[in-house]
Amino acid sequence: MRLATHHGVFVPAFAPLAVRAPRRRGHRRPWRTADVFPPGALLFARGRFALVEGLRALAAVRGVRRLWAPAYVCRPVVDVARAAGLGIALYDVSDRLEPRWPTIAPDRGDALLALHYFGLALPRRPLQEFCSAHAMPLVEDCAHTVPDPGAAAQVGSYGALAVFSLRKQAPVPGGGLLVVRDPDVRAAVRAPRRTGPGDRRTLVKLAIMLAEQAAFAMNVNVLTLKDRLPVLDAHPDGDTSTTQGATPDLAEYSTPPAPSFLLRPMLARLDWREQIRTRQTAYRRLSARLRDMPGVTVPVPGPPPGSVPQAMPIWVEDPDRAVRALRGRGVEAMRWPGLEQVPFRRDACPGTVAWLERSLLLPLGCALTPPHLDAIARALGETTRTDRPGEDLARAHLRQG
Repeated sequence: MRLATHHGVFVPAFAPLAVRAPRRRGHRRPWRTADVFPPGALLFARGRFALVEGLRALAAVRGVRRLWAPAYVCRPVVDVARAAGLGIALYDVSDRLEPRWPTIAPDRGDALLALHYFGLALPRRPLQEFCSAHAMPLVEDCAHTVPDPGAAAQVGSYGALAVFSLRKQAPVPGGGLLVVRDPDVRAAVRAPRRTGPGDRRTLVKLAIMLAEQAAFAMNVNVLTLKDRLPVLDAHPDGDTSTTQGATPDLAEYSTPPAPSFLLRPMLARLDWREQIRTRQTAYRRLSARLRDMPGVTVPVPGPPPGSVPQAMPIWVEDPDRAVRALRGRGVEAMRWPGLEQVPFRRDACPGTVAWLERSLLLPLGCALTPPHLDAIARALGETTRTDRPGEDLARAHLRQG
């Protein structure tokens, strides 16, 4: 007998923990799975530690003094840049999450950070041409994605360095990869160093993943309980002033730590290609289901080439209400970056304002079956109406973009 809640479904945002044995017991697979990630990638405890070390080396070797980052970004990116000794400038994004080039004013000593939002790959050529024209090193923030080995242009191969956050795509409790393609910069990168056991965060995260795996197997909605847990990476003071010149607490970035001893054996068990196919298929199915739904706008109906989606962004009139309805039905929707959005000039970044006010993320953590799609569509249908003027405005904004 299947144990279920009233709604009978749980659609997780993150891939459920894999508990099965490897397919080939006698074969030791390297944790790097070099058929997906390039050889020589350095493994850190988390993506932010990989990024701070990459930026430090880039500043030392290439004389970078300021980082252009999208205004639509979470606080850790800004904290990391400051920890690496860099200034920060913010640019706006379009309705398709691409840089709005007129909002970037490069100067000597600048670098550009490009974020592949939610695993949707940015076009390679415009980034490379812009950076080449302005002699700017390109830093790829691939925290939401992984390379697609079947793509002609893979994320993480565009610029001087790239950073991946493995837990956003795979059932692991942490892990960040630093890929450095500039050989001189790579020579200056410090390998992560162990700082003691310090594994409490990993163990807590692993316990949550085990509970989610059981809930997924039994179709039990545990989101009400999960929402009551403290956020492991939250800043308790709620201070988001780092873009205004204040100095954040940068102690955690002083010595980039090595990953938990649990991470490598967990990575060795993963079938990355299966993870990639699952997410790409789920995105296409969900897009097809929602494309013509009244009150819902799908800004990126088809994932661009090279994408490995982490989540599917949509626009609705009242995203907070929609998220509550979805999570009540066991669908782990969320808003990003939530309370960790950095401050920015709203008049200079209308695209960022639109994303913050209208968007939410739908989960792609599992293969979306018809019951999953039904649950998502039903919850969205309860919170959207076609007679709201905001829907017409959203669609008009996307057409103009």
